[in-house]
Amino acid sequence: MFVGHYGPAFAGKAVARSVPLWTLFLAVQLVDIAWGIFVANGIEHVRIVPGFTDANALDLYDMPITHSLPGALAWSVAAGLVYAIWARREKMPGGLVVGAAVLSHWILDLLVHVPDLLLWPGGPRVGLGLWNNYPVALALEAAVLVFGFLLYMRVTEAKGLIGRIWPWVFLGLLGVAEIANHGGPLPESPAAFGYSAAVTFLVFTGLAAVCDLTRRAR
Repeated sequence: MFVGHYGPAFAGKAVARSVPLWTLFLAVQLVDIAWGIFVANGIEHVRIVPGFTDANALDLYDMPITHSLPGALAWSVAAGLVYAIWARREKMPGGLVVGAAVLSHWILDLLVHVPDLLLWPGGPRVGLGLWNNYPVALALEAAVLVFGFLLYMRVTEAKGLIGRIWPWVFLGLLGVAEIANHGGPLPESPAAFGYSAAVTFLVFTGLAAVCDLTRRAR
């Protein structure tokens, strides 16, 4: 899953409204940012196999640190604790929401990945495989993203004109990114793809910060 991961980030504002949107955007893609860096440096591994699934060409055969269930739980707990220590308000609710946002990544990946998610290192691999039917996977991503976005719009209000316009522009940019991710050229190498993936997720985190600057909780 790609932009669908941002649905829980948007929705998180409905639970703990003091948590910045950029923090939630970082949280839901934390394990993929780590995965991109790990792949680029040979810690985890991916093969680029044209036609591997209907959605993408990635054979994600080795990612026990970032995408095993124990790994996802560890990233979730760590992120939640860090936020609870750092936050000035809503420490406990905010930490729980951030931790849940991190864990949501694994749960949503479970729906679309072919069986490549380890239940534990060396254990069975799971994945429901919706990536083998891209129209269905895309519909799921869109539904999760739009549902979270509408919740976000309901619990926040614009500070001015930019705050009314920017969220819709941002949603459109996420849609364009999803199309480009599916239909773009294959990456030149796993390392190049790892770095570009990490940078892309950080750019979206920065764009989410514009929402924080131009909108406020109701």
